Amino acid sequence: MADFAQRLKELRTTRKLTQTRLAELLEVSPRVYSRWETGDVTPHFDTIVRLADTLGVSLDELAGRKDVRSETTPS
Repeated sequence: MADFAQRLKELRTTRKLTQTRLAELLEVSPRVYSRWETGDVTPHFDTIVRLADTLGVSLDELAGRKDVRSETTPS
């Protein structure tokens, strides 16, 4: 699931979050989070939902099935 891992890293860095900070927000250890980003382990579905919510994206955007919508809001 390298595409998922790559997308996860891209979304995290775009939001200027460190692995440690995102792990804190998800209430998991930084080591566990790091393994998701390297593709060594895939998180459980309920955790993937929490990841999408925390990063402010849909599940399709997190999975790479859909482009990430613009983060800018209209004025």
